[in-house]
Amino acid sequence: MLVEVFPDPTDVPDQDGEFVEVRLDATFRADTLTLLMDGKAAVRVPYPEGNRLVLVHDSAFCPVRENVACAVFKESLPNSRESLWKLEAGTCTDSVLVPASKAGKAYQRRGGTDDWEFTAATPGFANAGYEQGIADCGIGALRVVPGEVSAGVFEFRVEGVLDGCDSAQVHAGWLDLMAGVAQSGRLDTLAVSGRFGFVFTARGSVLLQVSLPEDEYPLNDKIDTLLVVPGKAPLVISEVHHCPQEPVPEWVEVFNASRSAVPLSQVGFCGRGGVLGGSGDSLHPLQALLVTRDSLELRRQVGFPDVRIAQVALGYLNNTGGSLALCYGGQVIDSVSWGKGTAVCPAGFSPLSGATDDSPGFVRKAGKKTEAPFTLTLSSRVVRARGVPLRVRVEGEGEVKVRLLDSASREVWNAVAQASSPQWMDVPVQSLGSRGVNYVAARQGDYEKVVGIVLRP
Repeated sequence: MLVEVFPDPTDVPDQDGEFVEVRLDATFRADTLTLLMDGKAAVRVPYPEGNRLVLVHDSAFCPVRENVACAVFKESLPNSRESLWKLEAGTCTDSVLVPASKAGKAYQRRGGTDDWEFTAATPGFANAGYEQGIADCGIGALRVVPGEVSAGVFEFRVEGVLDGCDSAQVHAGWLDLMAGVAQSGRLDTLAVSGRFGFVFTARGSVLLQVSLPEDEYPLNDKIDTLLVVPGKAPLVISEVHHCPQEPVPEWVEVFNASRSAVPLSQVGFCGRGGVLGGSGDSLHPLQALLVTRDSLELRRQVGFPDVRIAQVALGYLNNTGGSLALCYGGQVIDSVSWGKGTAVCPAGFSPLSGATDDSPGFVRKAGKKTEAPFTLTLSSRVVRARGVPLRVRVEGEGEVKVRLLDSASREVWNAVAQASSPQWMDVPVQSLGSRGVNYVAARQGDYEKVVGIVLRP
């Protein structure tokens, strides 16, 4: 039975996105299956195994799912006129007259009737809102109640309900983004009936995934969301350049202030362009990402090859006043606004510090929105050439690179402070520094703290 025809995709080229889908009856058998478009054979294949057959233009776009067969056909689907499709398999025949298409919509059969309508495309799986007799067990609703149980520790109480089935195996996984990679992940499997619930604690915002075993309609089998603790958003807007000097394009910096990698496939600026990365892209802990509509020109102007840049259709930012919101899916996780008094063009500004800033790929101050990844302590800010040596102590959960910079900010010495080490480190400013102002810089990821010191005779 023909169930779905998609003649006019909008997100990808027609040759990549067009498809025709046939639902197969497990009790029926035939030697071959033939599909004809406007009286001409589009494809003829041995009768396939499984419960669905999807026709695409290139095997690279075949859905990879259990019990779904795939075949390739060459003819382009008309999208500005009607087309007649006919299915023949043994003694079984079916047909549909597909009207002129609606952009981005598939023509979907309703149940076992001859009623069809345009709706969202579902290549390779059932559409639970239209098809009958399918195996569908989904997550009907999920509610999360957060609360602080002690200083810096938060409790998350998760409550959910099944839809379309009485019982199932529920897989629940969460990642505490502030705990660090080594000890933050957890995965539980729960055998539940009807309703389910569980409780866990975390130090900050959490990536939560609740899923069921995949069935014929997988779109309601998984919920993947970000639970944001107020004041501890994992991703923040760390720098905005809304009116840079030509030819520098406008750009915005996003900083991962957490201690774990955050996937970018659902992250973007709300209502502006698309997401910041694909399904395999992540922003590593304490890493910054520059977002612009012209990545080639921005990289040419920045001049640092190791700065990460993403090209997104941001549109144009208002010079005199505007706002930006950063979203995970449809959820706002950070926002910023500016006016005439925020920064004088062409200078950019840091929402974290509230001051002007021009340090692409470097975050120099944590501010109120984020938690500094380490503390830097100096024995003194004034050192004499023949006096007590300068010592520094860095306390944090990861390795921190410590550098000595001269008055021109040139590096003259560096060392690595080990994680969780309370030891003081000697800095050879008396032998390698220059008379007058020098700097001690400590860096972890793209977060860097710089402190000025004075070397006196």
